[in-house]
Amino acid sequence: MKQSVPSSQVDRRRFVQLGAGAVAASTLVGNLTFATASAQDAGTPTPEQDEGAVAIFASAVDIPNIDPAVGHDGAIATTQKNVYDTLYRHLGESSELVPWLATDSTVSDDGLVWTFTLDERATFQDGSPLTASAVVYSLQRLLAINKGVAWMFSSITTSEGVVAIDDHTVEFTLTQPFGPFLHALAWLFIVNPAVVDANAGDDQGQTWLTSNSAGSGPFKIKRWEPGTLYEFESDPNYWKGWETPRIAGYVHQVARESSTKRLALLQGQIHAADVLSVEDLTLLDGQEGIIVPALPGISTYVVMLNTKVGPTADVNVRRALSYAFDYDAIIEVMNGRAQRLIGPLASNLPGAKTDLVAYETNLDKAREELAKSEQWKDGFDLEFVYVTGYEEERKTGLILLDQLSNLNINLTITPMEWANAVALFADPETSPAMFPIYTGTDYPDPDNFLWQSFHSSSAGTWMGASHYENPEIDALLEQGRATVDWDERVAIYDQVQTTVVEEAVQLYLFNQVGGLTRRTTLAGYEYCPVMGSSPFWHGIYVAK
Repeated sequence: MKQSVPSSQVDRRRFVQLGAGAVAASTLVGNLTFATASAQDAGTPTPEQDEGAVAIFASAVDIPNIDPAVGHDGAIATTQKNVYDTLYRHLGESSELVPWLATDSTVSDDGLVWTFTLDERATFQDGSPLTASAVVYSLQRLLAINKGVAWMFSSITTSEGVVAIDDHTVEFTLTQPFGPFLHALAWLFIVNPAVVDANAGDDQGQTWLTSNSAGSGPFKIKRWEPGTLYEFESDPNYWKGWETPRIAGYVHQVARESSTKRLALLQGQIHAADVLSVEDLTLLDGQEGIIVPALPGISTYVVMLNTKVGPTADVNVRRALSYAFDYDAIIEVMNGRAQRLIGPLASNLPGAKTDLVAYETNLDKAREELAKSEQWKDGFDLEFVYVTGYEEERKTGLILLDQLSNLNINLTITPMEWANAVALFADPETSPAMFPIYTGTDYPDPDNFLWQSFHSSSAGTWMGASHYENPEIDALLEQGRATVDWDERVAIYDQVQTTVVEEAVQLYLFNQVGGLTRRTTLAGYEYCPVMGSSPFWHGIYVAK
């Protein structure tokens, strides 16, 4: 059967230099020195292209590990998607799944055997051909290391389940049908076996691949300075070619202060920036030469509630917290750059149940729910932990502090570095009672969000920080994964959404609008809400 596929801050005196011919000057903005790009050979420019320009992207997030079998977060994924290729990619605002390394696919009637034809033009960055054996090697390495995105594949296939039929045909045999399998393949980054083996060491190349690549993607690593900047240059021989003018490269400059990035954008010292405060976005919106997009996102912002330990282990307490929260206040904090969430899925995500009975702010109902709890009805102490530097998370805590005081609940607000918080999530005894999270958007399917948040196997991960366990939900989620028919899957996920809202596993707050804040000179940018897909520098260039 033919498968149809829809088409860190740095010292004030430090100058960032991007190599001979790449940067002529650098400019101080706040306490950061941003690079200024100049001419460098990038092929024949179009009249609109700034010949040889290097784009400067200021990001609040460092890039600790780009090994495709290990690293997995927003900044890591963006880098991986620019230096590696996959069989399919998510592109555009609709997260369209498009063939990339694959040119054709078939699937058996039982949904178990998938066969893919690879593009014969595909080569790795060292010029060697990318063949089916590399696909086999990449999946087997991922499963053996069992980190990163291994969770997408470990429950549905084995190392023996992927074979190379010939140089350009690869076959996957699944242990069970998996509805979003093609979406998952957008996360199977293909590594060059020869390069990995040459640098394998005693950990299958994990140490080397932390800061080096063995890919076939459009960009190569040029400089790697953890905590400061990462520079990537475009590969003129990229096998898939360049449909738009080829950018010479881009720089991922670590810059954590939002106001610093705002000033740098206004002064034209950077081309784009992420993680800007709502206040800075408001100040930038409408400024000449600046684009502040507000496009529908699918990532949700929720407060994880520890369902195993302390007051939040009591469903009545969780419901009381859900009624106590001031939902209008958090939308005001976001200055309209968010949409109210009524359940665990963004309303624009396919499969979202839009007729859920949502919690609304009602302190009388909160008191009624609290009164049902024998142990906690007279009040208690609670801790809200948030990531240092995220202002909307701090303000979420302040909203709770104000509202919960009406219920004799004393809230402590604790800022914490992300890595330290993640370490706490592993054990319900140490997991915070309340912790705000932006959910990861690996693929635009309910399974991505519901499995990671509510299946018991995810307990202890950052997406499973609630430590929720419900055998009935586990069974439904497993059934949803194993069902190929979309309508049947939607019916299953409707049940899951209804239950987790009734059990108030999380405080469901909002899904944020998205898009890259940038100068108008950054041309060719296309927004995609899937994690790591925006910006995809292959289609971007700097205009004069």
